[in-house]
Amino acid sequence: MATITISTAAYNNAKFYADKQNMGVDEFIVTLINKLAYPPINKKKFRLLPKEQLEPALQDIINMSRNGTLDADDLNGEHARMEYYKEKYSL
Repeated sequence: MATITISTAAYNNAKFYADKQNMGVDEFIVTLINKLAYPPINKKKFRLLPKEQLEPALQDIINMSRNGTLDADDLNGEHARMEYYKEKYSL
């Protein structure tokens, strides 16, 4: 078992809080260290905003025409995307 040294004020604060929580100072300190060393993992699920709440540039990309199929040499849609931008922005 290791020993640590803390100021009297810090110990008194820890003792006060531990007493309020009906636990010992050792248990309080160990709990505090564990919370800091192993923070809970935030498991919030990703939620996509409705299309109306997205930025206009993203709305434009979502609204790109999807007529026809992709060419065999344009699997990632780069050519189709560039054609869309040329038409939209008169490039």
